[in-house]
Amino acid sequence: MASNFLKIGQISDIHIGEDASLVQGIDVRANFMTALNSPTMQDLDLLVLSGDLANEDGEPGAYKYFAEWLKTYNKVPVCIIPGNHDRLEVMEKYLNLKGTVHNGKCYYRYDIKGRTLFFIDSACGEVSRDQLDWLEAEVPKVDGEVGLFMHHPPCFCNHRFMDLRYHLRNMVEVRETFAKFKNLHHVFCGHYHSDFEVLIDDLDLQVHVAPSTQMQIDPNTPYFNLKSSAPGWMTIEWGDNFVATEVHF
Repeated sequence: MASNFLKIGQISDIHIGEDASLVQGIDVRANFMTALNSPTMQDLDLLVLSGDLANEDGEPGAYKYFAEWLKTYNKVPVCIIPGNHDRLEVMEKYLNLKGTVHNGKCYYRYDIKGRTLFFIDSACGEVSRDQLDWLEAEVPKVDGEVGLFMHHPPCFCNHRFMDLRYHLRNMVEVRETFAKFKNLHHVFCGHYHSDFEVLIDDLDLQVHVAPSTQMQIDPNTPYFNLKSSAPGWMTIEWGDNFVATEVHF
């Protein structure tokens, strides 16, 4: 296997509460550990936590939990971005985000094994103009293909509940920016508490939406309906001529 083969584990929408109490009747900490310790998450090169680490509104206890966990997790590097239930100013107090926060947003480039990944912040429900300008300056500097992580999908996903109420508000502006990049073909997201693969044909862009470790929301109803309290997560394999994702429950 080529040395620049990259395996990434993505865990999203973890929703850890202030303490170890159940969240909506679900042991979210146990769900997180189920994903983390799964055989499918072995031999990783990178672990990504793609937003909504905290349950409701940036509970400090959630970030304390992750800070303690990170002290003992030394298998691979961990990249983190916030989601709409996180508060970056609280995250910064507990997690090492040095070099990733600019003008109140968490966005950065990460290089590993000859690959380049970009991480952007959509926690407020939009991607700021500063971030889009930064991408326009930085993505063309990379000769090869790049990948990008964000919390919100930059498209509708045929999820009747989430598309209606909690979609990315400036997805048109975001996609206009993405259209400028000939070396961006894969975007990895969470937020929808359901897994999707969406091809944006005119951009030749594949959007991969990871499920949640907290719970899965039924995509077929326009109101909230719990589909499953089983945790879900995603693995990404990036080789010389392919990018493949697999969803696990």
